[in-house]
Amino acid sequence: MLVELVAWAGIQADPAARRLGYAKAAVSLWSRRRRCHRAWAGHEQQTREFALSIAQACRHRDTAWLLGGGTLADLPLAELSALFKRVVIFDIVWLASARRRAKQFPNVELRQADVTGMVAPLAEWRAGLPLPIPSMRALAELDSVPPDCVLSLNLLSQLPLLPMEYVQKHGVSRVGAESFGRAILQMHLDALQGMSCPVGLVADARRIWRSRAGETVMSENALLGLSLPTPQREWRWPVAPRGEIDNETSLDITVQASRWDGAGSGR
Repeated sequence: MLVELVAWAGIQADPAARRLGYAKAAVSLWSRRRRCHRAWAGHEQQTREFALSIAQACRHRDTAWLLGGGTLADLPLAELSALFKRVVIFDIVWLASARRRAKQFPNVELRQADVTGMVAPLAEWRAGLPLPIPSMRALAELDSVPPDCVLSLNLLSQLPLLPMEYVQKHGVSRVGAESFGRAILQMHLDALQGMSCPVGLVADARRIWRSRAGETVMSENALLGLSLPTPQREWRWPVAPRGEIDNETSLDITVQASRWDGAGSGR
C-alpha cells in the first residue's frame, strides 16, 4: 500500500536493526494500529492513565525515561512533558510520524537505542558460536543522566521475538531460542527492579485466541513461562479483532500493570 511505502521511507533504524527485522516490524505495528485503532483505544487509554499515575507520584521530576515508543499512541506525552524537565523515549526504530509528533514538545527527545543490548551482537553473531549474554548494563547505560522515573510500556513481551526468530533461522533449536528469549525477558525485569527511582511496567501477560462464538481456542503465557510482578491493574486488549488474523479467530491479550518505588523494592 502507498501509505506503508511512505512509512517505510521515513524510518530511522541502523543496519543491525534492519537486518534483524525491526524496521519491518515497526511498519507492521503502525499499519495494524491504523486498521484496529478503535479496538485498541481502550488499551491505549489504560496505558496512558497508568503511566501518568506513576509519573505524578514521583518526588523528583528532572528526567523521565520511557522504554518502547512505537507509534507514541499509548504515551501521555503532553502530560509528561509538563511534569518533567526532560522526557527521553527509547526505541530501536522511529517512524517519521512519531518524530513529527514529538517535535510538538521541546523537552521530549526520541532516542534510537536497543534496550536489550542484543541487536548489534546478534547481527555479528555466527551460527555455531555461543549466543550473546543479556546484560543489565544495557538499560543502565541508556543515558548519562540517571532517571527520576522509568516507564516500560507494552514492550516486554516483544523484546525476545525477533532475536528468537533470527537465531532459529541460523540453526538454533526452538528450545535453545526460547531459553535465549527467557534470558532477555528476565534481564529486562531484573534491570527494572534494580532501578533506584519509581518504575512502571505495562506488559502482556497472556494471549488468548477466541472463536467466532467467543470461546477460548488456545491460551498461552505471553512471556515464555515467566511471571510478572503482582499487578496493580489488569485489562483486556483486543489486539487482533476477528478478520485481522482470519474470519473465524480473534486474539485478546491480558495486560498487567505493575509498579516499584525504586531501590529494588517491590510493591
